[in-house]
Formats: sequence, structure tokens, C-alpha cells
Amino acid sequence: MLQEWLVEFLAGLGKLFIHPLFYFSFLLAFIAGMFRVSRERKDFQTRVYDIYQEIRYILPSSLLIGLLLSVVTLVLGLTLPIELLNMIAAVTVIFSLVGFRLLSPAWTVGAAVLLFYAAETLGYSFIPDQALSFEGMLVTVVLLMALLVITEGLLMIKQGWQGTSPRLTKSPRGLKVGMQLAQRLWLVPVFMVLPAGDLPSFASWWPVVSIGAEAYALIWFPFLVGFAQLIKSTLPELAVKATGKSVITLGIASLVLAVAAYWLPLLAVASAVLVILGRIWISWRHYSYESNHPYFFTKQPMGLMIIGILPNTPARKLDLKIGEIVHKVNGIAVRSENQFYEALQKNAAYCKLEVVDVNGQNRFVQGSLYAGEHHELGLLFVEEESEYILGEN
Repeated sequence: MLQEWLVEFLAGLGKLFIHPLFYFSFLLAFIAGMFRVSRERKDFQTRVYDIYQEIRYILPSSLLIGLLLSVVTLVLGLTLPIELLNMIAAVTVIFSLVGFRLLSPAWTVGAAVLLFYAAETLGYSFIPDQALSFEGMLVTVVLLMALLVITEGLLMIKQGWQGTSPRLTKSPRGLKVGMQLAQRLWLVPVFMVLPAGDLPSFASWWPVVSIGAEAYALIWFPFLVGFAQLIKSTLPELAVKATGKSVITLGIASLVLAVAAYWLPLLAVASAVLVILGRIWISWRHYSYESNHPYFFTKQPMGLMIIGILPNTPARKLDLKIGEIVHKVNGIAVRSENQFYEALQKNAAYCKLEVVDVNGQNRFVQGSLYAGEHHELGLLFVEEESEYILGEN
């Protein structure tokens, strides 16, 4: 039996690339990269990351988590009708038109479940043969939704704050200030047990295993998990990790209710309501906090605050950080970009920076430069006017 499961599992794995959501995720990430690059060029006359930056994050980390979730779903034998999976895919595509911020599993899976419930209430079912009642399906759905929300939080803490995109805007007082946009899209592939009778006729080739008198298929479903968070009042790492921890806490609380629903089915409804409303509250709390706190990335009286660092530039090698303030260059105090680059040219082969870190402590950064490299150091600042192109386009 184990060998049969393994063979069919591998056979299904070989055909997982046929799902439209798999390709849609890469297209969506590519389009997001286009808009990001366009905005960065408008604000800084250069892009920070290339157009493929969002694509690079789609699979590496989420693939491992997806495999772990697959083990859980297969061991527990979690079964969902293919109609619901198709509904989740449709809702995901529709929500993605607004942006990554609506691609939390709490909302994509939750909205699909609400549509199913509305259909049941109106006397219409998406499940033709009624093999699985809505009440019986709900317990499985909320369990999966809680696991996916926990996954969302873990991915946010691990990768959500990395490679944020700097932006410039006007403060209410008309001053130019900076913000950071953290956005990510992850593809979380999960193998699930699907009743073979739910497979459409054109999918007769799909691998099927038998358990007693029942036949089941192992179907791969790519859950798209995304988020977008605009940060103005603090460092991206602090803001995104705080949100990620809140999302994980919400997922765990929902998971406890989902597990308890196996004995008290009414708790499945409580779990679904908690995770949907809780995720809305987390997003609203962040928005409210940002709206009521001053901008962090602003023009500084004691130097130049770093709002962005271009990849593959000398600034990366100098281990400079976003949010740090460059106070002196080669011993010369700087208050503008002009002064910054003029001070760099005092020593064309070597630079020494005095930096105030995010904790308010002074530190020295130094390194070698190559001829002409002072114009391509790779730092972006909040300035009223930029007279230098700071990196390659």
C-alpha cells in the first residue's frame, strides 16, 4: 500500500504544473515588478531591484512549508471538493486585481466558503452529488485556513521585510518624505486528498489510490499567499515582523477552535469568523498606527538618512543599513547629496563614513572605491532634489 501511494504521489507531482494558478502567480509577480520599477524610477531616477525581484520570492521558502502542510493534510486525510478548490482559485484571481494585500488565505479561502454558504442558503449547491455536506466540509476548511494563515505569518517574518521598495511622497506639511513598500507573493503548493468521483471526465489520467471501497486522488493545489504593507513610521523589519507575529497568533487561535470543532461543530463557524475578522483587524490596526505616527524617513538636520540601497553596489559591501544616517564622509560633515558626493571625491580610492545607526549609536564604515565609483555608491536619500544618478539604470 505504501509503495502504491508513493508511486501515485510522484505521478501526481509530475503533473502539478498544469494548474493555471501556478502560471498566474508568476504573471502577477511580473506585473507587480513592472509597476514597482516604474514608481522607483519616477522617485529616484533609477530602479532599486530589477523587474524579476517579486518572482524570486514565489517558491523557495514556501515550497518547503507547502511540503510540510502536505504531510499534515495527507496524514489527517483532509478532503475538500474540487468545486471549492476551483472557487478558491477564482476568488484568488479576482482579489489579485486589487493587489497583493487581499491575498491572505483568511480572505481568499474565507470568501470562497462564504459563497458556498450563500449558495446553500439559497437552495443551490456547487457540489452536484451532495457527497459532502457544507457542515462536514466546514470543519476541514477552517482547519486548512488556520494552517495557511500561520504559514502567511511565518513567511512574513522570514522574508516579508526583505527587499522593500522605497517611495517618496509629500507630508501634510508639503515636505518630501520617504516610505517603504513591503509586498510579497508566495506560492504554497499543498497535496490534498480528493474523492476520485469529484474528478472531471477529462482528468481520468489523474493518479488514483484505493482505500477500501473508496477511490481517492492526490491533487496538488497552489495556494497563493500575498501581502502588501506600506510603512512610514518605522523600519520595515520591525513593522512587518510585528504584523507577522500577530498573524501567527491569529492562526493558532483559529487552529485551536478548528480542532475543537471535530467534537463541537459549531466552533468551526467561530473559527472562520475569528480568522476573517481578525485578519481585517490586524490590517486596520497597522493602517491606524501608521496614520497617527510621524514619518520616519525624513530629511535630517545632522546628516542624510538612507532610504534605499541598490544591490551589487559598493554601499552593499560597506554593510550600510536602511534607516541609518550618514553624518560625515571622509571627516567632512554632510547635510545634502551635493556635499556627500563632493566629500567622497576628496579621496577617490577610499571612503570613510561616520554613520549614526538605528539605535542612535555612532559607527565608522570604510572601504575601497574604484575610479569613478563615487557617483555609483548605491545610496538613496530623502532629498528635495537629486542631482546625481546613484546607480545604474
